[in-house]
Amino acid sequence: MPDLYPWLEPLRDTVAAALQQGRLPHALLLTGQPGSGKTAFSNYVAQLLLCQQPAAAQSPCGSCPGCIQFAAGGHPDYFYVTHAVDDKTGKVSREIKVDQIRALAGKLVMSSHHGGYQVAILNPAEAMNKNAANSLLKTLEEPSDNTVLVLVSACPARLPATVRSRCQQLKLEIPERQLALEWLQGQGCNEAEAQTCLQLAHGAPLEALRLAQSGTVEARREHFGALVGILERRVSPLTVAQGWSKDEELQAIHWMREWLMDLIRIRMAGRAGQIRSADLQDGLVTLAGRLDQRVVFELLERINRMLRLTAGTLNRQLLTEDILLAWAAQR
Repeated sequence: MPDLYPWLEPLRDTVAAALQQGRLPHALLLTGQPGSGKTAFSNYVAQLLLCQQPAAAQSPCGSCPGCIQFAAGGHPDYFYVTHAVDDKTGKVSREIKVDQIRALAGKLVMSSHHGGYQVAILNPAEAMNKNAANSLLKTLEEPSDNTVLVLVSACPARLPATVRSRCQQLKLEIPERQLALEWLQGQGCNEAEAQTCLQLAHGAPLEALRLAQSGTVEARREHFGALVGILERRVSPLTVAQGWSKDEELQAIHWMREWLMDLIRIRMAGRAGQIRSADLQDGLVTLAGRLDQRVVFELLERINRMLRLTAGTLNRQLLTEDILLAWAAQR
């Protein structure tokens, strides 16, 4: 098994000690912001429990039948539940549905194939709809012997209190900045890139690495440049809107929202020290001196309203055009 990320080692020791002492709870709730390593840690817990000869109850051996089956994705006592997929269309649902939880419950009441633990991971647990969460309660209240449920969630507040109260929560903390930077540089990031991406990821190393590997920093600069170009009449807001609206996640609009909030911070604090987008600090300071703060607040409200509306079926391009035309009006 690959080594755990270094910032997860203290939590690994906690779980391993609980297992060795026979006090591991039947339900764990792993929480932490995106990119903190929740999925990796849930996999560690599952393999540790399914390993047939763990080293001092702390590390899966990686070579027993249980570890080999787990690594191959075919362990009969391991169950992974995530967003439902429509059998006909192949479309991924936003939810974990009640039928999935009922099917899981039916499997967990059966005897373990290897005579050890049965492990089920629900990820992301907050994706359970109301009926699914209610269905899970019975399994949480009356767990089968040697069954461990691991709920993984970046938004535990979205889980019903009745579910949260029946789990022992383990929070994955963000590592110290220097440890995260050293790890990122060990993954091939240069120092400046690691600094920028870690800030954008709110300190979460895995999210920072994803940003570095996906070219996000350069994409942000290009999108910011497009906004400046609109103000300087070098770029058409309608042309920019056409490109931005093709992204179903509307990432550019989320970035614009972030930049508007940074402009407000700069205007209110009179400096750029507390902004999130430090990679764009010079450009943001220039804009903060150029734009009226009232206008910035109005644009921010437009974006917040747009992001609420796009949860429905409204035309993304028209909404994006509305935002960028309002931005262009500040020229």
